[in-house]
Amino acid sequence: MGPLFTPFCTLEHLHRSWRLVRRSLRQTAWPALRDDLAAFDRHPIAHLERLRDELRSGTFRFHPRLAYVKRKSGGSRRGVTVPGVADRIVQRALLGVLQTRDPRLRAHLGQLTTVFDCPTSFAGNVGRGVPEAIAALQHSLRTTGQFAATSDVKNFFPHIPRAEVGAFLRQEVADPRLVDLLCQGLETELANPAGLHPWLDLFPLGPAGVAQGSLLSVLAGNIALRHFDRRLNAGGLVTLRYLDDFVILGPTAELVEQGFQIAREELAGLGMTCYAPGDGSGKSVLVPTGRGFDFLGCRVHPQGVSPSRRSRRHLLDRLDRQLALARDELARWTTGDIRRGTEAGSVQLMARIDQLIRGWGAAFRFVSNRASLAQLDREIDRRLAAFDAWYRQQLPSASPRQRRRLRGISLLGDTPPRSVPAPEEEQPADTAPED
Repeated sequence: MGPLFTPFCTLEHLHRSWRLVRRSLRQTAWPALRDDLAAFDRHPIAHLERLRDELRSGTFRFHPRLAYVKRKSGGSRRGVTVPGVADRIVQRALLGVLQTRDPRLRAHLGQLTTVFDCPTSFAGNVGRGVPEAIAALQHSLRTTGQFAATSDVKNFFPHIPRAEVGAFLRQEVADPRLVDLLCQGLETELANPAGLHPWLDLFPLGPAGVAQGSLLSVLAGNIALRHFDRRLNAGGLVTLRYLDDFVILGPTAELVEQGFQIAREELAGLGMTCYAPGDGSGKSVLVPTGRGFDFLGCRVHPQGVSPSRRSRRHLLDRLDRQLALARDELARWTTGDIRRGTEAGSVQLMARIDQLIRGWGAAFRFVSNRASLAQLDREIDRRLAAFDAWYRQQLPSASPRQRRRLRGISLLGDTPPRSVPAPEEEQPADTAPED
């Protein structure tokens, strides 16, 4: 085995990758994925040992993936795939080896290390996410940028040149067996193509593109845009990129406009295009930085950072949907004496809403403008007060049993009975069987 393949398929490395995958799938909404996860949970070491043996023997194959079509906020659609647990473990293990900080392993990665170490690229690189991208942007506003142009690449994943990415990996990574497996992981085969008509063209089933939803897709995107990162961070320009979203900063509007043209040239060479200022999409602007602008869900201003108006609206829309669903769920308990099993009551529904708000807040805990959060809390309070008023109206006409169900506190009387069959009578030991 090669210098990278050997540490990649050790049981210890696969187990570490399994723990990361398990943590990320804890709240998955896919029943098939939950079942797959539960099966792994019952005998994880046995599953990982079999996975290791398949990788070592070369018999491992990535499985066809479940897929679905997701509607974007602008009304267009994108295809998203859902790899199974075993495939995710292998993908995570591949990334773990490639992103290693061990100098002995990095010596076999060639120029791939410059992709991971690029200081202006943030998605998919260890320890560099949205908070770090926004912090770097604030620093550049203070030191470089008087003008900013923002944009993102249209239909990014379906246009990633998979062959060019694979050629780069084969040239730089000194372990052909590992690269072969990685390139196989970048290919897409769907498990449910019949249910995706007429949207099959949203999935990269041909020679170009990678599937959104794969752990390896971000790596492929960063490799494809490595020249973009280099050219757009020269000659007085600073360009920060979070996968397909980017912002170009410069001291003058003219220089930033020139940088934007370079960006379009680089993308055109990859068969890609991006949104442009003034095209009516609302996804690209060129403004003096002192006016503030939106980037990665934040409103960025030299004086501070807050969640963007769109991000705040998105949270309130999700909250409205959850509260409407809660009303529908709870109304059923006042319509008759319906036995409650595992269905949610008020306690469980409020816990889901708490999780929604808590998760959104955790994603924006780095913002410096806390006044915007206080304003958003007042909007949330208003919605919760309206829901509480509706809930109190249901209680007076409800029976004691219905009130328990409304609250989400189990009724012992709702527990379904279980009949235990009587044991069969044993035959006396000295009784001979009949002929």
